[in-house]
Amino acid sequence: MKTNNTQFRMALFAVTVLALSASSTGIAKASALTVTAEIGGVPTVSSATLEKFNEPAPPILTLSGSAWLPTGGNYYDYVPPYFSGSTAAFFGESPTNGFDSTQYVAVMLGSSATFNFLTPQHYFGLLWGSIGTTDCLTFYDSMNNVIGTVLGRDVPTVVPADWGPNGTGYVNITSTIAFSCVVATSPDSTFEFDDVAYSPTPEPATLLLLGLGGLILRKRKA
Repeated sequence: MKTNNTQFRMALFAVTVLALSASSTGIAKASALTVTAEIGGVPTVSSATLEKFNEPAPPILTLSGSAWLPTGGNYYDYVPPYFSGSTAAFFGESPTNGFDSTQYVAVMLGSSATFNFLTPQHYFGLLWGSIGTTDCLTFYDSMNNVIGTVLGRDVPTVVPADWGPNGTGYVNITSTIAFSCVVATSPDSTFEFDDVAYSPTPEPATLLLLGLGGLILRKRKA
């Protein structure tokens, strides 16, 4: 019994540390959402479904108002995301480095881009271009309750409103609560993004957290 109690306390401590670590990494108005970003990065979930928008809008995407799928930009109202690092090669996009020359999503003022998923998801990634501090992603569960929001100012390591490589990051968002809908809006500027990835499987760190939770339950029963 003494060994079991010791193992229980160690597992509980590990879960607590992981939970605190997750909540301090780019958290955005809700403890369910964890945000990481990398300039020139790629999705952190290898099994994710990928969407490049190089065709008519996919069935999961609804564009409202003046949101649309442009190619190029007028560099006043909207600017394409900037490819650098491994992003373009990972998605088969072009050019390897430079402004996105393929089709992407631009959400103009007063508009929205909505992703509705047939099955609940735990991971959402996107190539977020010239990130505006008030660009907003809102996550909803299957009952249309808001899980949380991610604003441009919540995204780490990326320079806000920079048109060049330092202003576009691959943003990875993991939710401990399954989401069925993601809505992109921007009240002050245009929200441009490309190369979305989504998955019902959380990132490896989240899986470890869930696994340790299971370990606690098993030790408690022992």
